Amino acid sequence: MNDFINDEISKSSNSNQGKEKNFIREIFSSLLTIFFIIGCYYYISEYFGSISGFYLFNSSFNIQFGFTMLVFTFFSSLTSPINGAVSGFLGEFLYQLAYYDKLHFQWLIIIPTIGFLSGLYKYYPQKYLEKKNLILSILKFFIISLVISFLIFVLTLLLNPLFELDALLINFSIKFIVQSLITIVLIVPLLLFLYDFILAKQERHIYHLFLTHHPIYASDHTFYLKFGRSYFYFCSRCSGVIIGGLVASFISYIIIRIIGPVISPELAVLICIMIPIPGIIDWVTQRLLYRKSNTVLRLFTGFLIGMGLFFLSYTDQYYGYMLFLIIFYFSIVGLAMYIGQKKQIKRIEEENNHMPTLEDEYDE
Repeated sequence: MNDFINDEISKSSNSNQGKEKNFIREIFSSLLTIFFIIGCYYYISEYFGSISGFYLFNSSFNIQFGFTMLVFTFFSSLTSPINGAVSGFLGEFLYQLAYYDKLHFQWLIIIPTIGFLSGLYKYYPQKYLEKKNLILSILKFFIISLVISFLIFVLTLLLNPLFELDALLINFSIKFIVQSLITIVLIVPLLLFLYDFILAKQERHIYHLFLTHHPIYASDHTFYLKFGRSYFYFCSRCSGVIIGGLVASFISYIIIRIIGPVISPELAVLICIMIPIPGIIDWVTQRLLYRKSNTVLRLFTGFLIGMGLFFLSYTDQYYGYMLFLIIFYFSIVGLAMYIGQKKQIKRIEEENNHMPTLEDEYDE
Protein backbone atom coordinates (compact mmCIF):
# COMPACT_ATOMS: atom_id res chain seq x y z
CA MET A 1 0.00 0.00 0.00
CA ASN A 2 2.83 2.37 0.88
CA ASP A 3 4.56 1.67 -2.45
CA PHE A 4 1.29 2.31 -4.30
CA ILE A 5 0.87 5.71 -2.63
CA ASN A 6 4.46 6.60 -3.41
CA ASP A 7 4.07 5.64 -7.10
CA GLU A 8 0.82 7.56 -7.48
CA ILE A 9 2.28 10.67 -5.87
CA SER A 10 5.32 10.50 -8.14
CA LYS A 11 3.15 10.18 -11.25
CA SER A 12 0.81 13.00 -10.28
CA SER A 13 3.35 15.57 -9.15
CA ASN A 14 6.42 14.76 -11.26
CA SER A 15 6.26 17.91 -13.39
CA ASN A 16 5.51 20.10 -10.39
CA GLN A 17 8.33 18.69 -8.29
CA GLY A 18 11.00 19.42 -10.88
CA LYS A 19 10.43 23.17 -10.64
CA GLU A 20 9.61 23.49 -6.98
CA LYS A 21 11.67 20.84 -5.20
CA ASN A 22 14.57 23.18 -4.57
CA PHE A 23 12.33 25.88 -3.09
CA ILE A 24 10.21 23.57 -0.96
CA ARG A 25 12.93 21.37 0.43
CA GLU A 26 15.68 23.92 0.97
CA ILE A 27 14.28 27.44 1.36
CA PHE A 28 10.78 26.81 2.70
CA SER A 29 11.79 23.95 4.99
CA SER A 30 14.67 25.98 6.45
CA LEU A 31 12.47 29.02 7.08
CA LEU A 32 9.76 26.87 8.64
CA THR A 33 12.32 25.12 10.85
CA ILE A 34 13.86 28.40 12.00
CA PHE A 35 10.48 29.92 12.78
CA PHE A 36 9.40 26.79 14.67
CA ILE A 37 12.55 26.73 16.84
CA ILE A 38 12.36 30.49 17.51
CA GLY A 39 8.72 30.18 18.56
CA CYS A 40 9.46 27.19 20.80
CA TYR A 41 12.43 28.96 22.38
CA TYR A 42 10.49 32.15 23.08
CA TYR A 43 7.27 30.61 24.44
CA ILE A 44 9.06 27.97 26.53
CA SER A 45 11.35 30.67 27.94
CA GLU A 46 8.27 32.60 29.09
CA TYR A 47 7.18 29.67 31.28
CA PHE A 48 10.49 28.04 32.26
CA GLY A 49 12.97 30.89 31.82
CA SER A 50 15.47 31.38 29.02
CA ILE A 51 18.89 29.76 28.99
CA SER A 52 20.54 33.08 29.88
CA GLY A 53 18.12 34.01 32.66
CA PHE A 54 19.30 31.15 34.87
CA TYR A 55 22.77 32.77 34.99
CA LEU A 56 21.91 36.46 34.82
CA PHE A 57 19.39 36.39 37.67
CA ASN A 58 20.81 33.57 39.79
CA SER A 59 24.37 34.56 40.58
CA SER A 60 24.95 31.81 43.15
CA PHE A 61 25.68 28.16 42.45
CA ASN A 62 22.52 26.08 42.30
CA ILE A 63 21.29 23.13 40.27
CA GLN A 64 18.35 23.45 37.87
CA PHE A 65 16.93 21.35 35.07
CA GLY A 66 17.03 23.55 31.94
CA PHE A 67 13.91 22.62 29.97
CA THR A 68 14.45 25.45 27.46
CA MET A 69 18.02 24.29 26.82
CA LEU A 70 16.82 20.69 26.42
CA VAL A 71 14.23 21.58 23.76
CA PHE A 72 16.52 24.00 21.92
CA THR A 73 19.45 21.55 21.84
CA PHE A 74 17.25 18.67 20.68
CA PHE A 75 15.77 20.62 17.74
CA SER A 76 19.17 22.09 16.83
CA SER A 77 20.58 18.55 16.65
CA LEU A 78 17.98 17.64 14.02
CA THR A 79 18.65 20.65 11.78
CA SER A 80 21.72 22.28 10.22
CA PRO A 81 24.32 24.28 12.19
CA ILE A 82 23.25 27.49 10.42
CA ASN A 83 19.58 26.98 11.27
CA GLY A 84 20.47 26.22 14.88
CA ALA A 85 22.65 29.33 15.19
CA VAL A 86 20.12 31.67 13.54
CA SER A 87 17.25 30.27 15.63
CA GLY A 88 19.24 30.60 18.85
CA PHE A 89 20.27 34.18 18.13
CA LEU A 90 16.81 35.40 17.12
CA GLY A 91 15.00 33.51 19.88
CA GLU A 92 17.27 34.89 22.61
CA PHE A 93 17.39 38.37 21.02
CA LEU A 94 13.59 38.67 20.92
CA TYR A 95 13.26 37.34 24.45
CA GLN A 96 15.82 39.82 25.78
CA LEU A 97 14.09 42.71 24.00
CA ALA A 98 10.79 41.72 25.57
CA TYR A 99 11.90 40.92 29.13
CA TYR A 100 15.35 42.37 29.90
CA ASP A 101 16.19 45.99 30.66
CA LYS A 102 19.22 45.80 28.38
CA LEU A 103 20.80 43.44 25.91
CA HIS A 104 23.35 40.96 27.26
CA PHE A 105 25.56 40.46 24.24
CA GLN A 106 27.57 37.56 25.62
CA TRP A 107 24.41 35.42 25.58
CA LEU A 108 23.66 36.50 22.02
CA ILE A 109 26.94 34.75 21.20
CA ILE A 110 26.71 31.79 23.58
CA ILE A 111 23.23 30.52 22.65
CA PRO A 112 23.76 30.63 18.85
CA THR A 113 27.03 28.75 19.51
CA ILE A 114 25.08 26.02 21.32
CA GLY A 115 22.73 25.74 18.32
CA PHE A 116 25.63 25.72 15.85
CA LEU A 117 27.64 23.06 17.69
CA SER A 118 24.56 20.89 18.26
CA GLY A 119 23.89 20.78 14.52
CA LEU A 120 27.49 20.01 13.51
CA TYR A 121 27.14 16.24 14.05
CA LYS A 122 24.68 16.14 11.17
CA TYR A 123 21.55 14.07 11.63
CA TYR A 124 20.40 11.49 9.09
CA PRO A 125 17.59 8.93 9.42
CA GLN A 126 18.37 5.91 11.62
CA LYS A 127 21.63 7.46 12.78
CA TYR A 128 20.90 7.08 16.49
CA LEU A 129 19.68 3.50 16.18
CA GLU A 130 23.37 2.57 15.92
CA LYS A 131 25.00 2.16 19.31
CA LYS A 132 28.25 3.75 18.12
CA ASN A 133 26.56 6.97 17.04
CA LEU A 134 24.54 7.09 20.24
CA ILE A 135 27.74 6.95 22.31
CA LEU A 136 29.40 9.54 20.07
CA SER A 137 26.43 11.86 20.54
CA ILE A 138 26.79 11.63 24.34
CA LEU A 139 30.46 12.51 23.94
CA LYS A 140 29.53 15.35 21.59
CA PHE A 141 27.18 16.98 24.07
CA PHE A 142 29.74 16.61 26.85
CA ILE A 143 32.35 18.38 24.71
CA ILE A 144 29.80 21.07 23.82
CA SER A 145 29.16 21.67 27.53
CA LEU A 146 32.91 22.13 28.12
CA VAL A 147 33.29 24.51 25.17
CA ILE A 148 30.28 26.62 26.19
CA SER A 149 31.40 26.64 29.81
CA PHE A 150 34.76 28.05 28.73
CA LEU A 151 33.03 30.57 26.44
CA ILE A 152 30.78 31.73 29.31
CA PHE A 153 33.83 32.21 31.53
CA VAL A 154 35.79 34.22 28.93
CA LEU A 155 32.94 36.44 27.71
CA THR A 156 31.66 37.19 31.22
CA LEU A 157 35.16 38.05 32.37
CA LEU A 158 35.72 40.36 29.39
CA LEU A 159 32.40 42.18 29.83
CA ASN A 160 32.45 42.16 33.66
CA PRO A 161 36.10 42.42 34.76
CA LEU A 162 35.04 43.12 38.38
CA PHE A 163 33.86 39.53 38.84
CA GLU A 164 35.99 37.46 41.19
CA LEU A 165 37.56 34.56 39.33
CA ASP A 166 36.51 31.85 41.78
CA ALA A 167 32.89 33.07 41.85
CA LEU A 168 32.87 33.34 38.05
CA LEU A 169 34.31 29.85 37.68
CA ILE A 170 31.88 28.20 40.11
CA ASN A 171 28.69 30.21 39.61
CA PHE A 172 28.88 30.35 35.83
CA SER A 173 31.22 27.83 34.22
CA ILE A 174 30.90 24.85 36.57
CA LYS A 175 27.19 25.58 37.00
CA PHE A 176 26.71 25.29 33.23
CA ILE A 177 28.59 21.97 33.11
CA VAL A 178 26.42 20.54 35.90
CA GLN A 179 23.23 21.84 34.29
CA SER A 180 24.20 20.40 30.90
CA LEU A 181 25.01 17.02 32.47
CA ILE A 182 21.52 16.69 33.98
CA THR A 183 19.74 18.36 31.04
CA ILE A 184 21.23 17.45 27.66
CA VAL A 185 24.24 15.11 27.81
CA LEU A 186 22.18 11.95 28.39
CA ILE A 187 18.59 13.04 27.72
CA VAL A 188 19.02 14.57 24.24
CA PRO A 189 20.70 11.40 22.81
CA LEU A 190 17.84 9.36 24.29
CA LEU A 191 15.29 11.66 22.61
CA LEU A 192 17.18 11.36 19.32
CA PHE A 193 17.10 7.57 19.65
CA LEU A 194 13.33 7.65 20.27
CA TYR A 195 12.87 10.03 17.32
CA ASP A 196 14.66 7.57 15.03
CA PHE A 197 12.88 4.56 16.50
CA ILE A 198 9.41 6.08 16.00
CA LEU A 199 9.83 8.09 12.79
CA ALA A 200 12.83 6.60 10.97
CA LYS A 201 12.79 2.85 11.57
CA GLN A 202 10.88 2.29 8.34
CA GLU A 203 9.91 4.49 5.41
CA ARG A 204 6.28 5.60 5.53
CA HIS A 205 4.12 7.93 3.46
CA ILE A 206 1.28 9.38 5.54
CA TYR A 207 -1.22 10.56 2.94
CA HIS A 208 -4.60 11.08 4.57
CA LEU A 209 -7.52 13.11 3.26
CA PHE A 210 -7.86 14.77 6.66
CA LEU A 211 -4.44 16.38 6.10
CA THR A 212 -4.39 16.75 2.32
CA HIS A 213 -8.07 17.31 1.31
CA HIS A 214 -7.12 15.89 -2.09
CA PRO A 215 -7.09 12.32 -3.47
CA ILE A 216 -3.77 10.86 -4.50
CA TYR A 217 -4.21 11.72 -8.20
CA ALA A 218 -4.32 15.41 -7.16
CA SER A 219 -1.22 15.21 -4.95
CA ASP A 220 0.30 18.18 -6.79
CA HIS A 221 -1.96 20.23 -4.49
CA THR A 222 0.06 18.97 -1.51
CA PHE A 223 3.57 19.15 -0.10
CA TYR A 224 5.29 16.94 2.41
CA LEU A 225 7.37 17.39 5.54
CA LYS A 226 9.91 14.69 6.24
CA PHE A 227 10.57 13.50 9.79
CA GLY A 228 13.19 10.77 9.82
CA ARG A 229 11.94 8.43 7.09
CA SER A 230 8.29 9.38 7.57
CA TYR A 231 6.70 11.65 4.96
CA PHE A 232 3.64 13.59 6.08
CA TYR A 233 1.61 15.19 3.28
CA PHE A 234 -0.41 18.36 3.78
CA CYS A 235 -2.70 20.54 1.69
CA SER A 236 -0.53 23.37 0.37
CA ARG A 237 -3.03 26.22 0.63
CA CYS A 238 -4.48 25.20 4.00
CA SER A 239 -0.97 24.78 5.39
CA GLY A 240 -0.11 28.24 4.12
CA VAL A 241 -3.18 29.64 5.90
CA ILE A 242 -2.22 28.00 9.21
CA ILE A 243 1.43 29.06 8.94
CA GLY A 244 0.44 32.61 8.00
CA GLY A 245 -1.88 32.88 10.98
CA LEU A 246 0.77 31.52 13.38
CA VAL A 247 3.48 33.82 12.02
CA ALA A 248 1.21 36.87 12.25
CA SER A 249 0.18 35.90 15.77
CA PHE A 250 3.79 35.44 16.92
CA ILE A 251 5.07 38.66 15.33
CA SER A 252 2.13 40.63 16.70
CA TYR A 253 2.67 39.20 20.19
CA ILE A 254 6.38 40.08 20.07
CA ILE A 255 5.69 43.64 18.90
CA ILE A 256 3.12 44.18 21.66
CA ARG A 257 5.57 42.87 24.28
CA ILE A 258 8.42 45.08 23.04
CA ILE A 259 6.70 48.26 21.78
CA GLY A 260 3.03 48.03 22.65
CA PRO A 261 -0.10 47.98 20.46
CA VAL A 262 0.72 49.52 17.07
CA ILE A 263 -2.05 48.18 14.79
CA SER A 264 -5.11 50.41 14.67
CA PRO A 265 -8.54 49.02 13.73
CA GLU A 266 -8.45 51.08 10.51
CA LEU A 267 -5.08 49.59 9.49
CA ALA A 268 -6.37 46.09 10.32
CA VAL A 269 -9.42 46.67 8.08
CA LEU A 270 -7.17 47.76 5.20
CA ILE A 271 -4.97 44.69 5.67
CA CYS A 272 -8.01 42.37 5.75
CA ILE A 273 -9.32 43.91 2.51
CA MET A 274 -6.07 43.80 0.53
CA ILE A 275 -4.14 40.79 1.73
CA PRO A 276 -6.56 37.98 0.63
CA ILE A 277 -6.85 39.29 -2.95
CA PRO A 278 -3.80 37.42 -4.40
CA GLY A 279 -5.11 34.14 -2.95
CA ILE A 280 -8.60 34.70 -4.32
CA ILE A 281 -7.20 35.52 -7.78
CA ASP A 282 -4.98 32.43 -7.72
CA TRP A 283 -7.79 30.13 -6.59
CA VAL A 284 -10.50 31.57 -8.87
CA THR A 285 -8.38 31.55 -12.06
CA GLN A 286 -7.35 27.97 -11.30
CA ARG A 287 -10.92 26.87 -10.58
CA LEU A 288 -12.18 28.48 -13.79
CA LEU A 289 -9.57 26.41 -15.69
CA TYR A 290 -7.71 29.45 -17.04
CA ARG A 291 -4.40 28.31 -15.58
CA LYS A 292 -2.88 25.79 -13.20
CA SER A 293 -1.46 26.91 -9.88
CA ASN A 294 1.60 25.39 -8.19
CA THR A 295 2.75 24.55 -4.69
CA VAL A 296 4.75 27.74 -4.21
CA LEU A 297 1.80 29.97 -5.12
CA ARG A 298 -0.63 27.95 -3.02
CA LEU A 299 1.62 28.19 0.03
CA PHE A 300 2.31 31.91 -0.45
CA THR A 301 -1.26 32.97 -1.13
CA GLY A 302 -2.52 30.75 1.70
CA PHE A 303 0.07 32.39 3.94
CA LEU A 304 -1.35 35.83 3.09
CA ILE A 305 -4.92 34.67 3.72
CA GLY A 306 -3.87 33.28 7.12
CA MET A 307 -2.36 36.64 8.06
CA GLY A 308 -5.54 38.39 6.96
CA LEU A 309 -7.68 36.07 9.10
CA PHE A 310 -5.53 36.81 12.13
CA PHE A 311 -5.82 40.59 11.69
CA LEU A 312 -9.61 40.28 11.83
CA SER A 313 -9.19 40.24 15.61
CA TYR A 314 -7.91 43.84 15.45
CA THR A 315 -10.85 45.31 13.55
CA ASP A 316 -12.89 45.98 16.73
CA GLN A 317 -15.86 48.25 15.88
CA TYR A 318 -15.68 47.26 12.21
CA TYR A 319 -16.73 43.64 12.77
CA GLY A 320 -19.99 44.21 10.86
CA TYR A 321 -18.13 45.45 7.80
CA MET A 322 -15.71 42.55 8.09
CA LEU A 323 -18.59 40.06 8.15
CA PHE A 324 -19.88 41.58 4.92
CA LEU A 325 -16.36 41.40 3.44
CA ILE A 326 -16.03 37.71 4.34
CA ILE A 327 -19.43 36.92 2.80
CA PHE A 328 -18.47 38.86 -0.33
CA TYR A 329 -15.15 37.03 -0.77
CA PHE A 330 -16.75 33.63 -0.12
CA SER A 331 -19.48 34.47 -2.64
CA ILE A 332 -16.79 35.04 -5.28
CA VAL A 333 -15.18 31.72 -4.40
CA GLY A 334 -18.54 29.90 -4.41
CA LEU A 335 -19.51 31.37 -7.79
CA ALA A 336 -16.12 30.36 -9.20
CA MET A 337 -16.64 26.81 -7.89
CA TYR A 338 -20.04 26.60 -9.58
CA ILE A 339 -18.87 27.98 -12.94
CA GLY A 340 -15.66 25.95 -12.81
CA GLN A 341 -17.57 22.72 -12.20
CA LYS A 342 -19.84 23.46 -15.16
CA LYS A 343 -16.83 24.15 -17.40
CA GLN A 344 -15.11 20.99 -16.24
CA ILE A 345 -18.19 18.83 -16.94
CA LYS A 346 -18.54 20.41 -20.38
CA ARG A 347 -14.89 19.78 -21.18
CA ILE A 348 -15.18 16.12 -20.14
CA GLU A 349 -18.29 15.70 -22.31
CA GLU A 350 -16.50 17.21 -25.32
CA GLU A 351 -13.53 14.90 -24.81
CA ASN A 352 -15.86 11.89 -24.57
CA ASN A 353 -17.68 12.93 -27.77
CA HIS A 354 -14.40 13.02 -29.68
CA MET A 355 -13.28 9.60 -28.47
CA PRO A 356 -13.59 6.86 -31.14
CA THR A 357 -16.20 4.19 -30.36
CA LEU A 358 -16.08 0.46 -31.13
CA GLU A 359 -18.58 1.01 -33.93
CA ASP A 360 -16.32 3.59 -35.58
CA GLU A 361 -13.37 1.22 -35.41
CA TYR A 362 -15.46 -1.59 -36.96
CA ASP A 363 -16.53 0.68 -39.84
CA GLU A 364 -12.92 1.49 -40.60
